[in-house]
Amino acid sequence: MKKIIQIIFIFFISSNISIACDLTFVNFGDKSDKLLEYEVSLPFRDEFNGEKIVIPTTYVCPNNKKIEDTMIEYLFVDNQLVLISLMRAYMNDTALMDFAMSKYGSFNLPAGKDRKDWFGSHTWEVGNNLMLYIHANTDMGPAEVLEISNKLYLKKLYDYRGKVAEWQESQL
Repeated sequence: MKKIIQIIFIFFISSNISIACDLTFVNFGDKSDKLLEYEVSLPFRDEFNGEKIVIPTTYVCPNNKKIEDTMIEYLFVDNQLVLISLMRAYMNDTALMDFAMSKYGSFNLPAGKDRKDWFGSHTWEVGNNLMLYIHANTDMGPAEVLEISNKLYLKKLYDYRGKVAEWQESQL
């Protein structure tokens, strides 16, 4: 009986932590209103009908201390959520990889390679969501990126990125 209570308690605790860190509490396709309610949200509009709203993870994932130095960027195009990005730079750990694997499913690294020493990218699907994890080595240190998009809004995301890239090329 004691063991059953322990199992239930552990399940309850882990499910609360998982619920407390729901990056998609704003659904893909939703408007930005829900995010703008946070006082700490920083909205940035651009001339391509895009709006990026940056928010610290401490407001979305208050119980996850490992990724508290990570920023979350929500990209809205035509006032619809199309992309969620997490960026973690210059930390000598794999906290974002650990988070991605525990939340959205693990992936295999090359045999004999330690997580901190692996650099590369991996994509996978969870339902309609597409995950892209990148671990890169920059001149200033390691950087991790996790992007979450949705199949239903990929065309809108690609069109937006195409407009931005076209403008950037015109500035050269």
